[in-house]
Amino acid sequence: MNNSIHSRKILIIGSGGREHAIATKLSQSSLVSAVFVCPGNPGMLKNNSGIQIKNLAADDSIGLLNFAIEENIALTIVGPEASLSLGIVDLFVSHNRIIVGPTKAASLLETSKAYAKTVMNKAMVPTAGYSEFFDAESAINSILSSSEEKMVVKCDGLAAGKGVIVCQNKIEALQAVNALMKENLLGTNIDHIIIEEFLEGVEVSAFALCDGETFTFLGTACDHKRLRDGDLGPNTGGMGVYSPASVFSAEDELWVNEKVFAPMLKTMKEFGTPFSGILFAGLMKTNSGYKVLEFNVRFGDPETQVLLPLIKEDLLPWFMAAATGSITSLQKKLSRQNPIKLNLKGVHVVMAAFGYPGTEGVKVRAGDEIRIDQNFRLNQNEFLFYAGVAKSLINDSLVTSGGRVLGITVLNETISKARFDAYDLIQKIQFEGAQFRRDIGSGQS
Repeated sequence: MNNSIHSRKILIIGSGGREHAIATKLSQSSLVSAVFVCPGNPGMLKNNSGIQIKNLAADDSIGLLNFAIEENIALTIVGPEASLSLGIVDLFVSHNRIIVGPTKAASLLETSKAYAKTVMNKAMVPTAGYSEFFDAESAINSILSSSEEKMVVKCDGLAAGKGVIVCQNKIEALQAVNALMKENLLGTNIDHIIIEEFLEGVEVSAFALCDGETFTFLGTACDHKRLRDGDLGPNTGGMGVYSPASVFSAEDELWVNEKVFAPMLKTMKEFGTPFSGILFAGLMKTNSGYKVLEFNVRFGDPETQVLLPLIKEDLLPWFMAAATGSITSLQKKLSRQNPIKLNLKGVHVVMAAFGYPGTEGVKVRAGDEIRIDQNFRLNQNEFLFYAGVAKSLINDSLVTSGGRVLGITVLNETISKARFDAYDLIQKIQFEGAQFRRDIGSGQS
């Protein structure tokens, strides 16, 4: 097997907008000859000859491994958290395949909120206070006896972005516990939740690429989780994002590197589970400083769709360094710590299917034809990333397949200019029941 970077075949696991963004970025590399996305989606094939899709499910670890071996894939990048939680990295590493992502054990930082709290406490990373519960009655009693009205209820496990419920009062908290533990909100009853201190401030997503020992800082973004304008409606996987976070200063970057990423990597190594891959810290900037809300162990969706286009240089050497434990060597070779970024700002707006996110008693609809105006044009700083789409059975068009359908990313000198152009493009895309927020990046300069 040839592990050289010049093998130039890349495999990306996943099917959404995040994976489309990763594939687009790597297909621009002069070091890459082919990018395969498994299972991908048919929208990824539009206007990009460097991307190929292969019908292998993201949870078919053995099938993906065999494909990587057969195609002599130089590097694999895992998109979805579910694939990581199944241990696909462990499998690939055991067969000497180079892959970006944490092991199954290290993935507990995302798959178990309680485990993440344990590591944070050991690493002395500032976070919200919390309590764990293993039955609904105990959680309900705790809520009723609490002196606080506001709180956050989280399931301890994977929930596709829907397992965190921010509660403005005790009634909402009681409803959240019942929904998670008694009413199958996530498809099955949850038997382990945490109830967390409610923090107020500005949320920021910060990303680091890690190799088990050290890391490089990739950037920040601000996600809009609620379905509707004004942060109203149900929680979603994310309806849009802008980058970089306007509240995040150079001093903040130093603080997050020294007080969050560095101690987390050190502690994970001490726990016997070194962390390699993407570490995504969900931060809250409060009146008393930053606190970590949670960690994800992969690129965020939709943050990736704006984060990667803002990075100027080829990311393949950085991904290879993360997967092979050689970030420090690459930093020394380049005489700098981080990938070079464009001096621009970005906005990404998501269009979702009718009924999304499916938590308001309405089924998420699929099968609506996506119609794009004939005057729709993208320049070099504009991107259309497809997610929940399928090929029409009637013609060559794309139809919705549920959930978040697609998203538009625009880069410009200011957030306000980027959002103006993004919404101009969004107006040229239509499908029945389309939902999108009109205030992504609103109020930002």
